[in-house]
Amino acid sequence: MAKKNGKGRKAILIVAKQNKLGMKLAGKLERLLKDKADVHFDNSSALRMRKKGHSIRKFKGDLIVTIGGDGTFLWTAHKANVPILPVRIEGYGFLCTTDYKELLENVPNLLKGNYKIIERMRLQCYKVPSTRLEEYMSKIRRHEYPMAVNEIAFARKRPSKILSIAYKIDDVIFEALGDGVMLSTPAGSTAYHSSAGGAVIDPKLQVIGVVPLYPFFSKAKPMVLPADKKIEIEIRTGECALVIDGHGGDYLKSGTKYIVERAKPAKVISFKEKNFYQKVRHELMA
Repeated sequence: MAKKNGKGRKAILIVAKQNKLGMKLAGKLERLLKDKADVHFDNSSALRMRKKGHSIRKFKGDLIVTIGGDGTFLWTAHKANVPILPVRIEGYGFLCTTDYKELLENVPNLLKGNYKIIERMRLQCYKVPSTRLEEYMSKIRRHEYPMAVNEIAFARKRPSKILSIAYKIDDVIFEALGDGVMLSTPAGSTAYHSSAGGAVIDPKLQVIGVVPLYPFFSKAKPMVLPADKKIEIEIRTGECALVIDGHGGDYLKSGTKYIVERAKPAKVISFKEKNFYQKVRHELMA
């Protein structure tokens, strides 16, 4: 478990995309930082580099640098408890706040702490107890799924079977018959949420986007809710998969209920603030 050492040297964990380029650039970054900081690697990266690894969840240093794209950042954000600097090396990397070239130019700023920490809204999901035993167990330890930086989707498990879902907002019930329903953060609104017909949302807003997934003869429409709303999801009929940020989740049974609500925000490092609308225009609409 790496901790802050109190000697002015930062403790930094590097999480790299598990391909040749990711490993190469992670090694290069380590060589640049090792004389001025305590550098560590997550268990997966360390295994490929034949080094001692550290748990992302248990890392208590100063910051984590992810080298890859949005997928590497999201996978890390599910586990991290310290600020993350997401670095894009390939792909779209819309959630990344810098690229590798800019990172190298800002190594001195990284070591001195000359950067801004932005809070990104997250969502959490948990099952509503349906029996006395489940209620008792939830009081001891409530099972929570990983927090979502992008979205939580309740989607049909089998393409050939229609899924019936009800979602309740302020005791008002809405029904979605089709592929399911998705709940998104502002950050996630530029991804799957937007592709499914939801609005692109400014990340400075504290709201939750709700989008029925390809409804079948349903009048359910996309909505944007205040972030303090709790949404109750009921799986009525059909086989349902819970998917969180595209990194898996669970298979849910008919008749079960779940709550989705705002969670503790993720802390993201940025060297300079970039105009959100300019980024949308040039990276998503070019």
